[in-house]
Amino acid sequence: MSRLLRSFVKARAISAYTRKLPRMLSKHYGYARSYTPQQVRKTVETVGLNGEFSCYAVAMFSSRESFDQFHRDLGETCDYDAMRAYVADMHFHGDAGFSVPDVFAVSPELGEGLGHSGGHEIAHGGHGHH
Repeated sequence: MSRLLRSFVKARAISAYTRKLPRMLSKHYGYARSYTPQQVRKTVETVGLNGEFSCYAVAMFSSRESFDQFHRDLGETCDYDAMRAYVADMHFHGDAGFSVPDVFAVSPELGEGLGHSGGHEIAHGGHGHH
C-alpha cells in the first residue's frame, strides 16, 4: 500500500473510532472514564471497523498502564504518546492529554449532552512503535 493511501486509510479508521466507538463502548460496557484494551479491540471487531489501526483506538480509550501491559502481553511495542499525538492533531487541536470523556464529547453520534470533561483523567506517555 502506498504511503499516501495508508495515511488516508489510517485517518479514516481513526475518525471512525472517534465517531462510532463512544456509543458502542457505552452500549456494551456502560459509560466509563476508560475501557480495557480488550473491550476496545472487541468492540472494533464487533462493530466491523478497520482493525489494522486498533492500537490507536486502544490509546484513545485505555489508560497508559493498560495500553502498555496489553502490548507487552502480546509481545508488541506500540508508542502511546505518538498515537495520542496523532489523534490529538486530528480531533483535539493538538492536545494529547485528552480524556475518554473528551472523545465522547467530540463524537457526533454522542457528544451532545455529555460535555467536555475539562480534566484529563488518563495519564499520557509511553514508548514503542506505530
